[in-house]
Amino acid sequence: MLKSNREAYLNLCTQFYDLSRPVPPEDAYQFYRAYVKEAKGLILEPMCGSGRFLLPLIEEGFNVHGFDASEHMVTALNTKAQIKNLEPFVWMDFVETLSRPTQYNLIFIPTGSFGLITPIDKIERSLKTLYEHLEDKGILLFEVETSFSLPPLGIWRGSIWERPDGNTIIASQLVNLNNSICHAVGRYELVEMNSIIHTEIEEFKLRLYDNPSILIEILRQVGFKKIKMMKAYDRNEKPGQNDASILFECRK
Repeated sequence: MLKSNREAYLNLCTQFYDLSRPVPPEDAYQFYRAYVKEAKGLILEPMCGSGRFLLPLIEEGFNVHGFDASEHMVTALNTKAQIKNLEPFVWMDFVETLSRPTQYNLIFIPTGSFGLITPIDKIERSLKTLYEHLEDKGILLFEVETSFSLPPLGIWRGSIWERPDGNTIIASQLVNLNNSICHAVGRYELVEMNSIIHTEIEEFKLRLYDNPSILIEILRQVGFKKIKMMKAYDRNEKPGQNDASILFECRK
């Protein structure tokens, strides 16, 4: 049985993620950093993964909390933090079940991770939960993807990544699209001395927002007073019709 999003990002997938995306894109990092710098209180990054955005921000001296649903991602984050002599406040959790006594001035979810929440009822619960964890006039900042972000459909694509120990990870992925839901199957193989010694297969689902009206309606129902759509990564530009992603700035 393939792993669902709730069970995804296992060990090899997490290693592949860190090898293929060791640092955040500079334009994305500077975009989110600007909001972090302007925040007037605590900051939270849900779905923080292995800390690609969170750890550099903490290194710069910003007080950013984070959580992720993947045990392997959180473990990788803490391992990297220990090497850097950092002590981040991170934990395992799902967005829709988040229940903390803390309220935040800024909550941000970069690089399309929000799309991993695909059922409408869970999207509603997740946004309601994030709204409740914001201070008055706080900002929820997140990014969603459109179908223009997808690779060619129905074609297996692969890549090879070398680990520090000299072993390699072969990553293969097949992507299809059905009713605004991207279905991706990932196969990750660990190769040692020309032999595959471990394989992990995972299924991912990602909701795409070519038509963001349903998301805007949910945000309004949740209670957000000001909802602004932006082009990636420009606060002063509206998204274009063929853009691969859309940024949302939502004020409580």
